[in-house]
Amino acid sequence: MAAAEEKPVAAEQVEYLDVLSKDGQKIGVSKPRAHVHRDGDYHRAVHVWIFAESTKQLLLQRRADCKDSWPGLWDISSAGHISAGDSSLVTARRELQEELGIALPKDAFELIFIFLQEWLVNQILSSFCGL
Repeated sequence: MAAAEEKPVAAEQVEYLDVLSKDGQKIGVSKPRAHVHRDGDYHRAVHVWIFAESTKQLLLQRRADCKDSWPGLWDISSAGHISAGDSSLVTARRELQEELGIALPKDAFELIFIFLQEWLVNQILSSFCGL
C-alpha cells in the first residue's frame, strides 16, 4: 500500500491593522494584529448587530471554542478587526458574510455609534445595525 501523501499546510495569513492615534487618526503605520494587541496600540474594529424587525429578535452567535478571546461564549451577531486600508463598512459586510453567510447590501447597514474602548484593548469600535 502506498504511503499517504502529505498535503502542505497553508501558512496562516497575518492580519495587518492600521495603528491609530487616541483620537482615531491613522499614524501611517500598520502592524500585525498580534503586535498591535501586544503593544497596546489603538486600532479599529467593527460590531454588526442583526435585528429582525418582523420578529423583534436580535441574532447572536456562539464563539468558536478555538478563539483566543472569550472562547465558547455568546457574542454579538458579527465582529472583526478592520484590516489595514479597509473601511468600517467594507469590514462589516465581509465579517457578516464570512461568519454567518449573510450578504447584505451597503444600504442595509446603519452606523449606530463609534466609541473608544480602552478597558480590554485600545480599539476604536464602529457599531452597525444590519436591517
